Amino acid sequence: MAINLVLLDVDGTLTVDRGNLALDPDAIRVIQRVKDKVKIGLVTGNALIVAEALARYIGLGDDSPIIAENGCIVKVGSTIIRLSNLSAREVVDELIRRLGLRPTYQYQCRYLDITIDVVGDDYGVVGRIKDELRRMGLGDLYDVETSGYAVHVRPRDCGKAKAIAKMCELMGVDCSTVAFIGDSDIDAEAFGVVGLGVAVGNATKRAKEKAKLVTRSPSGKGVAEFLTSLVNET
Repeated sequence: MAINLVLLDVDGTLTVDRGNLALDPDAIRVIQRVKDKVKIGLVTGNALIVAEALARYIGLGDDSPIIAENGCIVKVGSTIIRLSNLSAREVVDELIRRLGLRPTYQYQCRYLDITIDVVGDDYGVVGRIKDELRRMGLGDLYDVETSGYAVHVRPRDCGKAKAIAKMCELMGVDCSTVAFIGDSDIDAEAFGVVGLGVAVGNATKRAKEKAKLVTRSPSGKGVAEFLTSLVNET
């Protein structure tokens, strides 16, 4: 299978482990070594401003294609598209007030997918938020998921799968020639859109089930393993 574009999740995928915020140095070294041989972009739950800074600092450059806010925002070159007209901002403000939750450090930088900080049982918090949204009559408008780093509340009409398809359209790239590497339940939905969905070795059960390939190594070292293998095959 010819791969023309590799898309990387960040948290839990480019980091040293799931739940850790430190970028894996092995992954960064391999990315810098192969970026001239294969186009690399980011697909992340992070805010766009954070994703842009990450792309620059890990050596991808300002022209790296980026999907931010779990598929709510697509950036290709100078084109930035928001894939929903609905924001979760006011809803999450109310959820924080009602449930005694707290925002993440990226809260003020986000537009559509709004994040809640979680310490402890994030799946339990997801359940509480879903119940509260139903009581508010908004259960059909928003998806609530955990990335392992935060709980995300986003408009239901956007997501990583839809965003990758839009990115490919903007770039003139066939989705069947794209590989996407991730680690979480949020990434699993997008594996079906690309030619090669790759789960790192310590990914969630759902991500592994949906992936066509699972690396032997975890998180960033799994990224390094895959990219090295890909370039060696071409």
